[in-house]
Parts: sequence; C-alpha cells; structure tokens
Amino acid sequence: MAIVAEVLLADRALPLVDLACSIPSNEISISNIVPLEDERLLVAVTMTDDSREAFEREADAQPEVVDVVEIGRTAEGWFYRLTIDDESGLAASHDHESFKGVLMNASVTPEGVRHQKVFSDYEAFKTHRDLCAAQNIPFKLLTIAADPENPGERDQFGLTEKQHQAISLAFARGYYDSPRTLTTKELANELGISGPSASDLLRRAENQLISQTLGPEQSVSQHTQ
Repeated sequence: MAIVAEVLLADRALPLVDLACSIPSNEISISNIVPLEDERLLVAVTMTDDSREAFEREADAQPEVVDVVEIGRTAEGWFYRLTIDDESGLAASHDHESFKGVLMNASVTPEGVRHQKVFSDYEAFKTHRDLCAAQNIPFKLLTIAADPENPGERDQFGLTEKQHQAISLAFARGYYDSPRTLTTKELANELGISGPSASDLLRRAENQLISQTLGPEQSVSQHTQ
C-alpha cells in the first residue's frame, strides 16, 4: 500500500536555506526539482509578492545559486527557475531510480527543507531515509499515513491520537525493523515522554490494532496464553 510521508531535512547547510532566511516570508515554495550533471539542480520555485524583491536581490548573493530566470506571474505567485550547485548530497538522497516515490510539495525554510512524498510502500520510504543518512542529512519524520486526506484514519482502528503518533513514528523510524534501528528510549525522547510511557503507548496501540484486525476474542486469547 502506498504511503504519504512529510519529512523535515533539518540542515542549515542545504541549498537555499540561507536564502529563505533573508526574505520576508522565510519560505521558498518548490514545485519541481530536476538533477543536472556536475552536481547541479534545476529548481522551480514560487515567490509571494511581498518577498519577490528581496528574493531577486538576495538570490544573486547566494554562493550556490548559479542562475536565476524569471518565468512569470500566476495567481499562485511569481515563478522562477534556479540553477544551483548541490554539494550537500540533496539530489542523491532523492534519487528516484533508487526508490519509488513522487514529490507532492516541498518548501525551504530557516529550519531546512520540508517535503511531502508519496512512496510505493514502506520499503521505498525506508530507502529514502537511508539515502539521507548516507549523505549525513538529518531526517525528521513529521507525519506518515496511508491516506492523509482522511483525517479520521486512526479512528477506524480505535487508536487515540497519542497512540497513533507513537506507533506511526516507531514504524517509520525502524522500531519494528530487524535489526531494530530505533530504541524505546530514542522513541520516548522524540515523543517527549518517559521510556515506560512510550512502551505503554506502543503496547496499547498494538493491542488495539490486533483487536481490530483479528477480533477482540483472539486478542484476549493471545494475552492469556
């Protein structure tokens, strides 16, 4: 089943992050990224009216920006095509020949690069995560879901919001991988709770999922054996 994940690559050294810091909106919306030869990227971006002047002025001052071409204005804002040097490994971490994934949207902020992708399955998502790790790009999962357009997705399984958050994060970060790549302590730190509380959240979420999948009688039977 395809999944949708929103990820923050929290690295100030990534391309265009300094540029985002220097404009009033503090955000650069990205509609497309095309890898070029010689570690360069062709990036289509959108600017709001209030940030356009600062963007054009500051873009020329950024060492990674090789070329800026104004495309024109639409109802969404001003479109530009940028050619940038990519020494950060960003292109390598998004190599779609290595995994099945499609970019839905992306933006650059003072925090780093935030993007939302559709992945063919969890293994594709995991490959993307591993590629980021190989390029030493900090990878922070923000959300992950099979159907992000359905805000009541967790309700059909009877999970609380905290249970859904805990088990989704544990799944995405490798807690259920073999070998395990996320400890209970690390999960607890990311959730901002104690280790025992994290274990309890996972236990209750797992029990609820088993109950919804196999039926309450089988779930109870498993716990009594």
